[in-house]
Amino acid sequence: MKKKGIYILLIFAFCLFLTGCDKTKTYTSHGMSIEMPKGFYEKSLASATVYYESPTAIVTGLKETFTTLSQVGLDKNSSLEDYLKLVLKNNNKEEALKEDGNLVYFTYEANINDKDFFYTTVGYKTNDSFWLFNFACEAKNKDIYASKFLEWAKTIKFD
Repeated sequence: MKKKGIYILLIFAFCLFLTGCDKTKTYTSHGMSIEMPKGFYEKSLASATVYYESPTAIVTGLKETFTTLSQVGLDKNSSLEDYLKLVLKNNNKEEALKEDGNLVYFTYEANINDKDFFYTTVGYKTNDSFWLFNFACEAKNKDIYASKFLEWAKTIKFD
């Protein structure tokens, strides 16, 4: 009887191994994709092209076409740094741009409705637009999410 219990336990553990290894999911919307942990839900947000939310983090992505940005002096010849510097200026922020591999980003904290939040903002340049992604969590979870946000940002692809 003990052997049968051990075999059942081993079979159960093997099944968990097969199904439990894939804890990430590719989320696709509006011509982009991102790999993040399972548990995010896509929602609508008027100020974002894409918006994903989990119980502990949010991710927003805003696509701004070169045509739209021409009104503020940016076009297809503008650099990603030009775009992000304009974003910082328009939001009265003085954070320094950082790089991690191919990522260009900045981080900041803000208090919203008496809650402190940590943000990582990453920019991308595609053939027809700039994209701005904001990754956010409560500031108390910064140590958990700061590196994860960059990992997720590195998985973003565009059609």
